[in-house]
Formats: sequence, structure tokens, C-alpha cells
Amino acid sequence: MRRAFIILIASTALTAATTASEQRGRRSTIQNLEELTAPQIAALDRDRTIVIVPVGMIEQHGPHLPVGADTFGVVYEANGAARRVAQELAGWSIVIMPAVNYGQSGANRLGGQRYHPGTYSIRQSTLRSLLADIGSQLAENGFRWIFVTNGHGAPTHNIALNEACDFVSETYGVSMLHMTALLRADPAIQGIGRAIAARHFSAAELTSFGMDVHAGVSETSAMLALRPELVQPMYKTLPSQAGASLEELRRVATTPGWQGYLSSPARATAAYGRAVQSWWVNGFADLMVRTVRGEDMFKHPRTPDAIPAPVAPMLAIELAEEQAFQAKFDEWMARRRRQ
Repeated sequence: MRRAFIILIASTALTAATTASEQRGRRSTIQNLEELTAPQIAALDRDRTIVIVPVGMIEQHGPHLPVGADTFGVVYEANGAARRVAQELAGWSIVIMPAVNYGQSGANRLGGQRYHPGTYSIRQSTLRSLLADIGSQLAENGFRWIFVTNGHGAPTHNIALNEACDFVSETYGVSMLHMTALLRADPAIQGIGRAIAARHFSAAELTSFGMDVHAGVSETSAMLALRPELVQPMYKTLPSQAGASLEELRRVATTPGWQGYLSSPARATAAYGRAVQSWWVNGFADLMVRTVRGEDMFKHPRTPDAIPAPVAPMLAIELAEEQAFQAKFDEWMARRRRQ
């Protein structure tokens, strides 16, 4: 009996070693979920599959950039991160979900404009529920590693993603993480980003750009790198509209005739855009690999984790308007059911 037990242990250890060796020797795969059949999805190894959910936005980006800029960028980053992860993790499957094209709170709200012909957003509660729905179904189907990459910067939009990810993670015991919020708070990754900017622009130039948060140097550069045919050539003639703080940006955006951009898009270059996009790709891939290798990302800070005070009154009004819309919709539904 003892001899048989020893043989069984040796056989099990050999099988485990062989399996691990085979896994290391296998190539990772990258697939778009919508292109797979149901049996192909069912066959994925849940312990060795990463699901990436890109979230973009349809939002005005000044007179020079397409309204889908956030989505174009985050889809590129999701695919690039998938390729990098595949190089790091042999034998894994990386599945990219169709992008969520709608987010919450367009930059036009910064200028006090409730509606804008270039912005089509959804309510914060809708975004939160949408991501919670997607994540919970992935978790119910056994997927353990769900990574949300996000291309839109509005604080309330990001908080909704954080909350949806936390709900799914805590309810189902999986890791659903908002990678963009983690990336923005990671000191090492942010240091690399600052070094990239310093290689392309002088310290004086970077100071003059102010907070480059919307349709400015970075986003215009990214579109010049990714979709140059969609960038209007007049970007080169746009005057700088910089602000060094959220208060200053708010003053810029509420100036009569504001064209919907900030910073200095005229200083954009495709070379800087390629460098920035590579930085996002590498940052996302780094965080994903660290997560599946055991690092507890739930203990890491996220940005934003709260609504910044300078824009809190504006966002409070927006959220109140969303609640009023929900009440109107609920009233309509109740009336319709009574008919």
C-alpha cells in the first residue's frame, strides 16, 4: 500500500510537471468574443483566461478631433495590451469584449452646456448597471480575470466603473478591476509617462500646456498616431486654452465661444502620440500580468476615487438631472402599465 501510494504521488507530480511544461510551451491566443461560437467560449480554461472590456465614449472633442476619440484610443490599447500579455503569459487565452461606446458626463458639462451635438452619454446609474451586468454574467460563466480598460476621464464616469467592478469582485469572488483607475494612481507607471513627455517637450512647454485633460496635446497626438485621416488639419491653428488647475479649466470652458478643447492641440505630434499609446499599452499589460501572478490590486490606490471638490457642484447638478430623468421615466412606465 505504501509503495502504491508513493508511485501515485510520483505519477501525479510527473503529470503536474508535464502539464505545467505543456502550458509553458503553448502559445497564448487573442480572440474577439463576438467572433467566437458558444462552444468555443465554453471550452476556454477559466483559470487561464483574461477578459478585457474596453469602455469608450461618444463626446465632443473640439473642432478638430472625432467624437469617438476615446473609443478609438481604448480599443487600440486593449488590443495592444492583449498582445503584450500574450508574450508574458504562455498558454493563456485573452478575450477582448466588444467596446462599450457610451460613457457618462461629456466635457461639454465643464462648460455648463447640458447637451451638445457631439456628445451622447448615458446616466451614471446606467453605466454602473451596464458594467455590473456584463461583469456578473462573465463571473457566472466562470471567468475569474476581468479587466476594464477605460478611455474617458470624467470623475463620475470613472467612479461608476470602480463601483461596478467592486460589486462584481465582492459578490462573485473574482477579480474585476478598473485598470485605468489603477494605472493613473501607479507611481512607477506615471513616472514613465512624465519621462516620455519630457523627451518630447521642454519643461517650459509642458508647463504652458497646463492640465492636458481633453482634446489637447496628448489626445490630438494620439489621434495623429492612430487615425490621422480623422484629425482636421486646422488643429495646427488652434490657440492654446490652458489651465493649471480644475478651477482654471472651468473658467476656460465657461468662456463664451469655448470650442470644446483644452491645452494646446497645435503642439501635437504623431511621434508623441505613438509614445503615449505605447505607454498606455505597456501600463495596462503590466498591471494585468501582475494581477494574475498574485499581486493584490484591491489594496492599490485608484484615481479618481472621489469627485474633485472644484467640479463637485457641477457634477452634483448633473447627477440630480439624471435622477430627475429617471423619475420622469419611471412615472411614464407606471402610467403606461395602467393603460
